[in-house]
Amino acid sequence: MKIKNGMAMVLCAAVGLSSVNGFASQARNLISGGGDAGLILGTGGFYGSFYSNDDYNIFWNPALIRNSRNWAVIEHDDTAFGGDQSAGVVSAVGNYHLGVFLNRPTGTTHGAAQPVDLVFGGDSGFKWGVNYTRSLSTGPAIYSSLKAGIVVRDLEPFVHLTLDDTNGAAAETKTTNTVVGTRYHYGDWTPYVAYRTRRETIAGVQAGSSTQTYGLGLGKTFMLGDLRLEGALSYWHSATGTAKTAVMPLNLHAAADATGWLTFRGGFRHDLIVRSLTALTTSFVGATVKVGKAEFDTVVGSVNNGLGFSDNEFVNLGMTYRF
Repeated sequence: MKIKNGMAMVLCAAVGLSSVNGFASQARNLISGGGDAGLILGTGGFYGSFYSNDDYNIFWNPALIRNSRNWAVIEHDDTAFGGDQSAGVVSAVGNYHLGVFLNRPTGTTHGAAQPVDLVFGGDSGFKWGVNYTRSLSTGPAIYSSLKAGIVVRDLEPFVHLTLDDTNGAAAETKTTNTVVGTRYHYGDWTPYVAYRTRRETIAGVQAGSSTQTYGLGLGKTFMLGDLRLEGALSYWHSATGTAKTAVMPLNLHAAADATGWLTFRGGFRHDLIVRSLTALTTSFVGATVKVGKAEFDTVVGSVNNGLGFSDNEFVNLGMTYRF
């Protein structure tokens, strides 16, 4: 994405707004990271974070939609993360909460496009929620999934099921994914655990071995004066047949209010232990600018080249409006 001259200056100044809490932004999640090495929630900041509280966490536990009320978001994502433009809205409908999102990446294996997400949640003595995703593309590839979760006091268990992820070919290739896990709040500490199993079949016959991924992590929130610091240390193991990989990432996210309308952010990930993978160290900086009920977010950085201000270094821009 190219940002030039005066517009770039405006966005740099507007880079930061919003308060430290109450975010719904891919940009913010790019900075913080998911705390899972990208193996459960995926990369790109599309599905929230295990160790940090964010409105986008409804995409791993839909019951968390009950923690926020009326907001809408529009985002532009650089091609480094798929080149997607997405939009969505969450609103209270009577005693329930309903969210509708268009064109959020699904992580589909076979290229199904134009997904629609419906998120619905309520409170029946405990918070509950479901998320149904369906690709509306006219091509042969099809994708649909169902996610569900509950919140019982400080415990937040969830499950994800892929209903259909196929390429539509004569010898149809189909991928199934199942994810289960939970997060728990213990004061400023946030332990979490997750397990994923993935299998691919061609014309109904399993191709190769299935993959199992599991891990656990521990998040912590600190307040150092006006600086809010969130961190997570986790360990993840993945096995496909006899091939095994492991990684222990450290995630750090810092946020500080420069003024009542500007918040600066920084995020850092460093892999402490790596087996059969390439060690990864990344950093992003960004900000949020608040104008009335609107929050404008951006993040600067590059997964491949580090921090810079070349034409495509503004990897995400978004606006959230709370009504």
